[in-house]
Amino acid sequence: MHVISTPASGGAEVYVKDLSLAMVAAGHSVHITFLETAAECGRDLEYEHRFLSQLSAGNVSYSFLGIETRRRPWRGVTRLRREVTRFAPDVVHCHLYYALMFAFGLPRQLPVMMTVHSIELGAPAWMFRLFDRRVTAYVGICRACTDKLAPIAARPVVQIDNAVSGARLKASGWREANQQAPVQLAAIGRLTDAKQYPLMLESCARLKAQGLAFTLRIAGEGPHKAQLMAQIEALGLHDEVSLLGNISDVAGLLASADAFIMSSAWEGLPISLLEATLSGLPVLVTDVGGCAEVVHRVGNGLVVDQHTPERYAEALGRLVGDAELRRAFARNARRYGASYHIDTALSGHLALYGSHQPAQDISGLEVTP
Repeated sequence: MHVISTPASGGAEVYVKDLSLAMVAAGHSVHITFLETAAECGRDLEYEHRFLSQLSAGNVSYSFLGIETRRRPWRGVTRLRREVTRFAPDVVHCHLYYALMFAFGLPRQLPVMMTVHSIELGAPAWMFRLFDRRVTAYVGICRACTDKLAPIAARPVVQIDNAVSGARLKASGWREANQQAPVQLAAIGRLTDAKQYPLMLESCARLKAQGLAFTLRIAGEGPHKAQLMAQIEALGLHDEVSLLGNISDVAGLLASADAFIMSSAWEGLPISLLEATLSGLPVLVTDVGGCAEVVHRVGNGLVVDQHTPERYAEALGRLVGDAELRRAFARNARRYGASYHIDTALSGHLALYGSHQPAQDISGLEVTP
C-alpha cells in the first residue's frame, strides 16, 4: 500500500502511479491511499480525474483519508488503520511525513517504508530519531538524496532511483529542427520557488537579445503564475514564452520539442527530467538533487553549477545555437536512458519489500502504495 498526498501532477505522485501500475502488471495487488482530493487542496480537478481513471484502468484501487486528518491527526491514524485492515497489505510505503505519523498506529509487525522525494528533507534531522521507531527502511530516490539521508537515519537507507513508464512516452522526442525555425524548448513543473523560473526567463531574455530564435513552453500549475506572466511581459518575451498550465499530453509536448530545460533551486530526481530523457531529448539542468547524476550517466545534456542568469544563459545559448550538439545529446538519451525505465525501479522495490518479509515466494507479495 502506498500512502501519498493527492492525485496531482507532482513528480512523486506520477512516479507512484507509474510504479503501482507496473506492479499490478507484474501480478501484484496495489492500493493507493491519498491524504486529500484535488478539490480539498486546490489542485486541478481534470488532472485528478485522468489520474484516477488511469489507476482504475490498471486495476489499482485507491481511497482518501480526507484533508481534515491534517488538523486532526488522530483521525488519520484511525482511518489509515481501517484501510490497512481492509486491504491487508504486506508492506505500507509512505511518501509524506503526515502519512508516516499516521503509520505509528499500525501493527508493529507490518513493515513501513518511507521514501524521501527531495534533497530538502522537509523535516529537521532530530525528527528522524522519532521516524526511526516506525520506519523499517528508507528509500533515497537518487545518490544525492541517499547521501543526505544516510547520516541522520538509524534505519537502512536504500537507493532506488526514480523512474518513469516508457509506455506513455513517444519513442523519440527529438526532431531534426528546420535550420530557419526557432528552436522549441519545453519545461515542465509546478510554478513555485523550487523551479526557479525567474532565472530561466531572465536567461531567455539574454538569448533573445543575442538574436537566437527560440520558443519556450512551460507546462504546470502553481501560485506564481501571475508573477511569471508579469515577468514575461516585462522582459518582452510574450512571443517566445507560453505558460500552458496543466496538460494531459506530456508525451506530445516532449515529442514536439528540440530540448528540455530546468532551472530548479532544489530537487530530488525530477520525473519530468526522466520523461524527457526517455523521450530522447537533449536537456539543460541546474546542479541540484539528482539532476546532474542523470546527465552524467546518460550524457544527454548540460549542467549549470551556478544559478546566475549569466551562467544559465551561456549554457542555454550553447544548446539553442548548436544543432549538432543537440543531436549528439539526443543520440545518447536514446541509447542510455533506459536505466531510468520503471521496470528498474520495480525490481528495486520488490527486492526491498521481499527482504523485509518472512521467508516466502515474493511473487505473491501484495503492496499497498
